[in-house]
Amino acid sequence: MQKINSAESIRGLACLAVVFSHLSLSFIPYLHRFDANDIANNQLIYAIHHSPFAFWYSGTAAVFIFFVLSGYVLSYALCKSPELISSKLKNMWIKRYPRLMIPALISCVIIWVVFNTIKIDSSHVGGWLQTYVTQNFLFKTAIYEGAIGSFLFAESSINWVLWTMTIELFGSFALFILIYLKQLHTLLFLIASVLIAAFAYWWRGEGFCMGISSFIIGMYFYFYGRQIPILIASIVLILGLYLAGAHNSSASYAWIYAQIGERTYEYGNFFAGILIVYSILMSPKLSKALELPVLVWLGKISFSVYLLHLVLMYLVCIPLFNLFLNWQWGYLSAVMCASLLYIAVTLWIAEFYSRYVDQLAMRSSQKLAQLILK
Repeated sequence: MQKINSAESIRGLACLAVVFSHLSLSFIPYLHRFDANDIANNQLIYAIHHSPFAFWYSGTAAVFIFFVLSGYVLSYALCKSPELISSKLKNMWIKRYPRLMIPALISCVIIWVVFNTIKIDSSHVGGWLQTYVTQNFLFKTAIYEGAIGSFLFAESSINWVLWTMTIELFGSFALFILIYLKQLHTLLFLIASVLIAAFAYWWRGEGFCMGISSFIIGMYFYFYGRQIPILIASIVLILGLYLAGAHNSSASYAWIYAQIGERTYEYGNFFAGILIVYSILMSPKLSKALELPVLVWLGKISFSVYLLHLVLMYLVCIPLFNLFLNWQWGYLSAVMCASLLYIAVTLWIAEFYSRYVDQLAMRSSQKLAQLILK
């Protein structure tokens, strides 16, 4: 499938935000301050949390960016050649699940092997990461969650990031249905878009509805989005980045919290994903600015980074952090150096995972589709 380079770059940067989000939860939880008892390590940490510039570690906004991008990119892949839509729909219906499942399943097996063979002292890390790495996993749990549970029921105890797979799968299927209906009648397509979002809310609640809606919005961007001037795009992007940093306890969002309360975080991140994607994809200049080879490469390996970064945090980041503490380094110095080295190793390993596992998933899903469609 032909890639949209700027979309790849956005995906890559969003994936880094997920990694930064989980690092902050593990070592500097006050940056998020989901727990009122979290304490700032120093004035800089306090200032970052209360600033309007917390977008760089906004994992939730990044996830919504993934969903909007998926809606846009899948629509592009299906509809760029209108005469092939029917055959492509059949092909992608078959391919989508194995394309996502194979890398997810292998990541779960890797995590099970690591956690059952390698014991690392996690006593010095924060409660979020310590809770994750001290779990006991059964092999059948790894297989079940990697192949079924995460996709149908958002069950992801062995790889916490896999809760998004159910939205990726059902969001894709919803998009396929809607594009099929659009070929029949535009009004039917528009009505079905609303009904699917409403059904998602009734079925699994507001969070699931927002995820499915992000897919639909990304699809609408493809069909109805229009180019916007660089000035407007920049304003929309800045607003999106501002909303991506939303936290319920941050002083920079107190005015929003006064209006919608505890929903500030989720709603802010939801709208951030929409605005960021639209501002870049609908602005030729912003899109061009993001077409740097290193960013496109980061987007290429982003799914592998997403799947592997938690287990590598256990294998790489915690041992380095412990080592630096043993060398009598300060806490924040140990966190920063361990995190930078961990990210470098994660990107390196993700390149191989993308090359061999991700590509295996693509080839296998394509062969399966060809076999069935014959």
